[in-house]
Amino acid sequence: MGDNFEKEVRQFLGPRGPLQRLLPRYEPRPEQSEMAGAVLRALADQSVLLVEAGTGTGKTLAYLVPAIYAGQRVVISTGTKALQEQLMRKDLPVLGREFNLHAALMKGRGNYVCRRRHREFAMNPTFRFREEITVYDRLQDWIESTDSGDRADMAGLPDDFSAWREISSTSEQCLGQKCAFFKECFITAMRSRAQAADIIVVNHHLFLADLAIRGQAGMGLIPDYHTVIFDEAHSLPDIATEYFGRQANSWRLADLLQDARRVHKLGSLPAGELRAVLKAMDAAEEAGAAVFKAVGDKVRSLPDAAGENPRFSLKPLRNHPTITEEGERAGAELKLLAKVFDDYAKKDEVFGNLAERARSLGSDLAFILGQADPDHIFWGELRGRSVALRASPAELGPTLNELLFSENRPIIFTSATLAVRAGAKWSFQHFRDELGLGQADRQVRELCLPSSYNWKEQAVLYVPKGLPDPTRPEFIKEAAAEMEKILAISQGRAFLLFTSYRNLEAAWRLLSDRLPWPTLRQGDAPKPELLERFRDDEHSVLFATHSFWEGVDVAGQSLSCVVIDKLPFASPGDPLLAARLDRLKARGGNAFGDYQLPTAVISLKQGLGRLIRSREDFGILAVLDCRLHTRNYGRTFISSLPPAPLTASIDDVRKFFAARESARAGTGGGGAGVE
Repeated sequence: MGDNFEKEVRQFLGPRGPLQRLLPRYEPRPEQSEMAGAVLRALADQSVLLVEAGTGTGKTLAYLVPAIYAGQRVVISTGTKALQEQLMRKDLPVLGREFNLHAALMKGRGNYVCRRRHREFAMNPTFRFREEITVYDRLQDWIESTDSGDRADMAGLPDDFSAWREISSTSEQCLGQKCAFFKECFITAMRSRAQAADIIVVNHHLFLADLAIRGQAGMGLIPDYHTVIFDEAHSLPDIATEYFGRQANSWRLADLLQDARRVHKLGSLPAGELRAVLKAMDAAEEAGAAVFKAVGDKVRSLPDAAGENPRFSLKPLRNHPTITEEGERAGAELKLLAKVFDDYAKKDEVFGNLAERARSLGSDLAFILGQADPDHIFWGELRGRSVALRASPAELGPTLNELLFSENRPIIFTSATLAVRAGAKWSFQHFRDELGLGQADRQVRELCLPSSYNWKEQAVLYVPKGLPDPTRPEFIKEAAAEMEKILAISQGRAFLLFTSYRNLEAAWRLLSDRLPWPTLRQGDAPKPELLERFRDDEHSVLFATHSFWEGVDVAGQSLSCVVIDKLPFASPGDPLLAARLDRLKARGGNAFGDYQLPTAVISLKQGLGRLIRSREDFGILAVLDCRLHTRNYGRTFISSLPPAPLTASIDDVRKFFAARESARAGTGGGGAGVE
């Protein structure tokens, strides 16, 4: 792959090139061409490439076209379903009209029906609500006719349909080639389609789960590939932390016992033996419930248990006598249960699978409660009355170097938010550190490309000076009043994004009855439904937290304003953050400057990036945090954001918006008066 390929790619993306013929409204962008050239070079010398490509760059085509010219199988891993759909329904079909291209989409197992589990459930179905019976009847008919088994292909299946969890595929419950339904398996069919594809589209969850399986078993779900491209790569470290850790929780035990009881109801065992097995199951269930209850009771009794963050450190619980005793009892009962299942594994492979799951749960529980490994962070999470216990890698570098970077293949990381402004330069150091790229023996290139949108003309950044510090109790009341002023200018059409549920609820109570426009609140309906309602009513206002800060694309004037309550610094009480900051300090690093600040900058860039999604969009960006003016680190935030004019005057905002509205209406308009 040499200069000829690069010339062809640039011509393909350039003026009067094939892409402009395929997409008549396509506009060549120098940033896109530059990124494509960098991707080609990384493919040629099998290096690692980090690319921040601002909104409007056209980064998907900037990596797809070089990947196609390279002629090797490529895996594209995304952070959101929305980008998966864009690739499969828009970008790849367009390129398929020019190239002989075969693409396949792979989703996580939980999206697909497991025929074996469905058969077992169907023999004694149970439902949370009576209304679900009608849905299940339609689901039965769909399973008989579907080629994909993908729940997304069944119209009208509710997001919270309780039985789906009991009939969907999971890695723990999969019997692989030993399953009687292996040849008819929807996962097998998905993998076969991917095996024949040139481009395989997955998400980060599936890619990392596959990577973890490869590390343990040597063979994963995703077929072998030459190149991997991580789009929306900013979310990769958090997801990797989840997948390379260990966990033990009450619903994992409940799923194990529920699956076991369904097998027993098939009459697989004689009555006497069945009673012995059920006795062992009851003992494991009682012991498991006791240890999770002991942890939950202790955590809820701690002085700071009333905080908003449901996460907690397990460090104060180490060697707690009741928890240790109950943990040892649960481990012993799970070990005994595994032995009981082993005795029947020759009769039915399902019992072998159940035995392995019981052993694995007992092992994970002992590992977490023991807290003996210095390379892990031990923590937990309260979800209602349920308790989840976790052990997460303190650093991702060792694992990723072994499983990902040690393979001599091209790896592309790209996102609109990977870098932070450090003086006159852009720095990827925080992202490098999170993935452990400094430990990898690989050539790493970096490229930071500005947005192709005209932020100076399309947006204004409003940071008022008179509000209280966000740590003050009166902050949210005065911030809500400021939001009301801003919304009066934009006439609704806004995302109000909050850094906590507490602030969201407080602002909702203060504003929802006062605003003359339709108001929507995260949690009152599924996310896709809220977005559809927001798009349908041009003047609606959405109150939301972090789940709406990324992967949300609302082009046009339905979204003309994004307001963020305060700088998105992570909670210092989060046990993962606290442990990582302690490790950083112990090595002589600067916990705030090296970790907390760049993390918050990238998060803020993501939230504000919701506003401008096309060349026709315009609107107001607002951050109601006076620290952008009063603290030295405020300059780092401001310089890292898109170059919209900054103002502290609400009158400037009013003039800017009026001028842009007037221009949109075709009546002209003067300047915005913003410096």
